[in-house]
Amino acid sequence: MKKIQLKDGVNLVVQPTTQFKTVHIAVDFAAPLLQVENIAARSLLTYLTAVSAKQYPSQQKVAQKTIDLYGAQYQTDVLRFGQTHHVRYTLQMPAPTYIGEESNLLHEAFAFLRDMIFDPFVSDGHFDQATFAKEKQSLMNELDSLTDDKQRYAMSKLRELTYDIPAMTISSAGRGSDVEMLTSEIVYQAYQDMMTKDTMNIIVYGDVDEQRVVSELKAWPLLARQEQPLQPFYRQALQSVIHEETDRQVDINQAIMTIAYRLAIAPDDPRRFVALVLNALFGGSPLSKLFTNIREKASLAYSIYSRWQHDTGFITVAAGLDADKVSQTDTMIQAQITAIQAGDFSEETLSAIKASLVNDYLSQQDTPSSEMGLIFSRLLTNRETTVDEWTDAVNAVTSADVAKMAREVVIQSRFTLMPEVQE
Repeated sequence: MKKIQLKDGVNLVVQPTTQFKTVHIAVDFAAPLLQVENIAARSLLTYLTAVSAKQYPSQQKVAQKTIDLYGAQYQTDVLRFGQTHHVRYTLQMPAPTYIGEESNLLHEAFAFLRDMIFDPFVSDGHFDQATFAKEKQSLMNELDSLTDDKQRYAMSKLRELTYDIPAMTISSAGRGSDVEMLTSEIVYQAYQDMMTKDTMNIIVYGDVDEQRVVSELKAWPLLARQEQPLQPFYRQALQSVIHEETDRQVDINQAIMTIAYRLAIAPDDPRRFVALVLNALFGGSPLSKLFTNIREKASLAYSIYSRWQHDTGFITVAAGLDADKVSQTDTMIQAQITAIQAGDFSEETLSAIKASLVNDYLSQQDTPSSEMGLIFSRLLTNRETTVDEWTDAVNAVTSADVAKMAREVVIQSRFTLMPEVQE
């Protein structure tokens, strides 16, 4: 990966490839995850800059411009990785070489992104009030709808129980109560902070020329900014007690149980590949113990899986099941961890799981979004693992490695969503 520093704190990676008939441009603003209220402001900012700019003051005009760019797709998003918060802009469009618009289309695309990011629909230090009111309500509606998605709601409650610092307990989109307090001036100030302080990474992926991209970016008002100490990983001390909570709701028919386990390995520990295999064996694949023993053999859950979060060091489990099977399922989940700790799994299963992980990883190399995600990760963590290094590390994991690491897995929190008992 070749990184070009355009200004202090502003980086560019151009990844030329003729593998796809599309060009992808992504611009990422990364800030330390500190103030909870600021998360809401940055989240609302993505709504405002998705639908308007001074040059395109309505959603219809934005849409018409993307149609003019041969059906380009323009998106904004917020993400969190460890203790960093990201505002990201992406534009996907047909590769100019395939439609005979080589010189003009790329120029128009960069000009459009420049307008959407750097020239928002503002006047006198605040966003257009009508647009602001509409998009603020849209974000509040989106956050309020969280309770309708029961699995997302359960995972959000588990997060509240699990993490020690407030900013880690809420979603990357913020909280409805924080959004409600936002004014147009507050969000514009968050925008100015983002433009002058955030680490800015730009990735261009497709059939493009590096020099041409650098030339186009000269028209962008890029400002040097002081490099911020970003922390892409989060680790917390072991809790001495398990934090548990149960919630009951009338509008559900089945229970959802979520569990968080701490796995205390450092972010740069080479054993992170063992953790990857351990999670796949535990509940992260169709060959896992949670899936084969609890869902398939015992029929205790309609759905069950585990996920290892390398950025936070937690393994989380989510299961959808009948309310009268919660206790039995919980006991059986713990039994699967115990079995792995004792080495109670076959070499054939372990080999199949490693092969599946490698195949999934290699197949992801064939999508622009995955490739760009990897590049953003490398820029954030300053760590680059080649495909061969990654596959070799996974294939080198032994049964003894997995059993030993399983003994470091400690339950920390549990949230269960139950149906309200009807009288």
